[in-house]
Amino acid sequence: MIDVTLLATVFNLDDTLVDSAATWNQVIGAVAARHDRSWTRADWAAIQGRTSWGAYLAGRCDGLTPERAVAECVDGMVDAIARGTFGLQPGAAELVGLAAELGAVGLVSAAPRRYVRAAASASGLLRHVQVIVSGEEVANGKPSPDPYLVAARKLGLEPAQCLAVEDSGPGIRSAHAAGMTVLAIPGATTDFEALGLAADQAADARLAAKVMCQLWLDVYTLSR
Repeated sequence: MIDVTLLATVFNLDDTLVDSAATWNQVIGAVAARHDRSWTRADWAAIQGRTSWGAYLAGRCDGLTPERAVAECVDGMVDAIARGTFGLQPGAAELVGLAAELGAVGLVSAAPRRYVRAAASASGLLRHVQVIVSGEEVANGKPSPDPYLVAARKLGLEPAQCLAVEDSGPGIRSAHAAGMTVLAIPGATTDFEALGLAADQAADARLAAKVMCQLWLDVYTLSR
């Protein structure tokens, strides 16, 4: 039972709203390959939802700094956005539009601001967004609570007045540690086997989560 008034919804971007996981994996893999290093499924799993992903990639590539690693990946992702390589998750546009009718909307991402703005603008989401917190703006990223605490502060609200929508373990832990109500939506990189779901149930689970999220936002109004 919600015992506070929810006044804002703060969304994670990648996998939660935009279907970008495969493209990120390809782009990072290409950067690693240019530096004569392989990029494995285990590497991809290790960086999910974490702001430290640039440092991880740099650690796999001799002579590559975290800053340069991030810059090369963002260049690749911005180019992919311009080419229309990926788009919104099903129902994401309607979900963010509904959230905007109910209150303020923020984005909290482990990715750099240049990518976040490009993806949100190309998808039409940016017009609904009042606040962006990117990975480069906090000393301690997800799963630390800092990104969501900064988002609440920018919105002029207490964390308890915000609903966070996340898909990754580090992101969920970050928002929860900040004191927000958290709605977890399984994404493309969610380990469904760990959740006890067969592979053929994954698509149904994602669809059900989207429907549940829209219903939750309808209930959100009851906190007012």
